[in-house]
Amino acid sequence: MKKSAWVFFVLIGLILFYVIQLKYISSVTSQDGQRSLLQEKGDLCAGIAENAVANLQAIVEFQKLEILGRKVNVMRRCMADNGFEENPLWLAAAKPIAKKNATNLNLSEDEALENLKRESMYIFSVANKKPLYWQLKK
Repeated sequence: MKKSAWVFFVLIGLILFYVIQLKYISSVTSQDGQRSLLQEKGDLCAGIAENAVANLQAIVEFQKLEILGRKVNVMRRCMADNGFEENPLWLAAAKPIAKKNATNLNLSEDEALENLKRESMYIFSVANKKPLYWQLKK
């Protein structure tokens, strides 16, 4: 009897967890009705980029950079194939930030800008009124 009661409570818990997850997921995806084209293509390309480097393992430190570079390259090519390009407004807003980061972290300005690009290219929705990295090709 104790074992069947325990299984019953675990089953009820799993069902509640599943229902809560469905409500959370539907509220996230339907905040503004539907997902934008950028969100759909961005998620698609991010998945493709992850799969492109999924079986690679870094043994030496520089291989981590090679893997990261490959992932970024796949992301850029996939987004270009889906009709997106780098937003010049994002670039203009990012240059002063990169310059500040370069002096704080003792990096070159180019490396600081590349680090910002690697972070920003995976953001597909406006959160704080900064321009997005991607825009539709003109």
